[in-house]
Amino acid sequence: MPISNADAKKMQRLAKEGKKITDIQKQDFPSLSYGEVYLVVYGAGGRGALGVKRMISSRVNAIVESKSKIARKEIAAELQELVWHLYDNHKGNQSKLAKIRAALGE
Repeated sequence: MPISNADAKKMQRLAKEGKKITDIQKQDFPSLSYGEVYLVVYGAGGRGALGVKRMISSRVNAIVESKSKIARKEIAAELQELVWHLYDNHKGNQSKLAKIRAALGE
């Protein structure tokens, strides 16, 4: 079943806001499979906060286990990218929250 652009954008937005892919599929798009939702979200480069947290934890464990200095440097660079991703999302969410508060008159 083809997924409309509007639905794809909604899935990506929900994932960027931190909603789990399983919740997006079950609550918002029950007629689609988990795999379809996953492909739409990750096909667009979107990453949920929980997924990024898991990736960071995995990379930290990989650094601990790695014997190669070159491999550790590569993993550290990837960790830096993931941390910046979380930071950028956080700043974006703060901005959205400020706009919402201003609109509500708080």
